[in-house]
Amino acid sequence: MKKYWFLILWLIFLDALSKYWAESILVWSLSLIPNILSLEYAENIGIAFSIPLTWMLLKTVTVILIFGIFWYYWKEEKKKDSKLLDISYSLIFAWAIWNAWERIFRSYVTDMISLEYFAIFNLADSYITLWAIGIIYYYLKNKS
Repeated sequence: MKKYWFLILWLIFLDALSKYWAESILVWSLSLIPNILSLEYAENIGIAFSIPLTWMLLKTVTVILIFGIFWYYWKEEKKKDSKLLDISYSLIFAWAIWNAWERIFRSYVTDMISLEYFAIFNLADSYITLWAIGIIYYYLKNKS
């Protein structure tokens, strides 16, 4: 996993840059695909899909999730010596680290990608989808 820390830092940088852009420049909704996809600035004080939790519970859940993901990777997935798993977990680590930093120090996460009739999310949230695809692909390919 050591060789993937640069990837994690790069992913965090991309997410931080997109959030900085959204906070500084995105002052109105920008439609990319009418009635489907737009960019708009939002501060998410809840957890996934803006589900509200109390301040202390939210921060506690965030820290527990991060340590749980790291522990599971270290104990179960790392020993499989798979580049696909390492890259997939790099995605989830980048999401967890940066979103946790925002939650703990800012009390909200910046979101800006809006899918009509679904949710508003950020670039790092898309890392979760890519992580899930990588994990599913790995286990379908390597099922015993």
